[in-house]
Amino acid sequence: MTASPLSRRMFLRRGSQLAGGLALAGVGGSLLTACGSDSDAASSLSSFTFQLGWLANAENMGIYMADDKRYFKQQKLSGKVVPGGPSVSVGPMIAGHKALVGLDSADTVARARNEGATLKIVGATLQRNPSAVMSLSDSPIQTPGDLVGKRLGIQQSGQAIYDAFFKANDIDPKDVTYVPVQFDPAPLVNGDVDAFASFQTVQPLQLQQQGIDTTTFLLADFGYAIWADAFVVDEATLADSEQRDILVRVMRASVQGWQDAVADPEEGARLAVEKYGKSLKLDIANETAAAKAFVSLVKTEETGKNGLLTMSQAGIDANIATMRSVGIDADADELFDTSVLDDAFDGKTSL
Repeated sequence: MTASPLSRRMFLRRGSQLAGGLALAGVGGSLLTACGSDSDAASSLSSFTFQLGWLANAENMGIYMADDKRYFKQQKLSGKVVPGGPSVSVGPMIAGHKALVGLDSADTVARARNEGATLKIVGATLQRNPSAVMSLSDSPIQTPGDLVGKRLGIQQSGQAIYDAFFKANDIDPKDVTYVPVQFDPAPLVNGDVDAFASFQTVQPLQLQQQGIDTTTFLLADFGYAIWADAFVVDEATLADSEQRDILVRVMRASVQGWQDAVADPEEGARLAVEKYGKSLKLDIANETAAAKAFVSLVKTEETGKNGLLTMSQAGIDANIATMRSVGIDADADELFDTSVLDDAFDGKTSL
């Protein structure tokens, strides 16, 4: 099976791309100490490790908020948030119990389960996947149907996904001309393609910073549903009452952090640049633009009803249907567990 463009290695390139080729030296470096730096007695706090899926940039601003505003400590937690990077695979870290919880894409977790990993998804940050079709605003392409007879710049690994996407929208993929491209949107700007397979949080922002206006539509708005930055745990954690209680508290604090980040993405970007991703020398304008772009992917009509990070039955069903459309065998009961966030919210829709 051709690898999905929604996999972590591809989706999470935004850290280096948006920063204009930021060097990744030291990506796997220092840990971000969370919640236990005061003089608290260690025995009074429960320890945990949180494995991020990628670099310490604005994508993870909700977790930074949870730490910076001491929400983890308020939940009597002490631990560390570990940055990811191009050499880090989250699944094995969780399966090997090197971290209590980590962030990964739902399709990646499903594939890991099919290979024997005992992983479960207990929450979803990006309810709307950032995979998008981008065009220049003076020649806008606003729907899948607008691509018929057009040239779509697409990475090789994305062709199977777009084949399934077009079929789901009653379009013959042969009616769209695929033009092989990399992640640099120059072919769109140069007129070599009419549209470009992009990520809402990457290439449109790159071109915006160059004064080039673009139009995008999300694949998620036309039936292609894959949750990203999903909270992943091992089944053993859910089976252990003490570890599960810690997990509930981690999720509760994470929800609080994301509520603040959605309300104030500029502060989330500042924390990424000045504190949690300081060693990466991130650009504040880039990170602020990205942070704002993430808000509409995190906050949706469903999370407005149920709470941030929650997984509705409709959303679960859509994820399973999308995975099966691209050849991933997935079962909802095996892959998802909504009970942890149910306990974290305790009947509320905000914390």
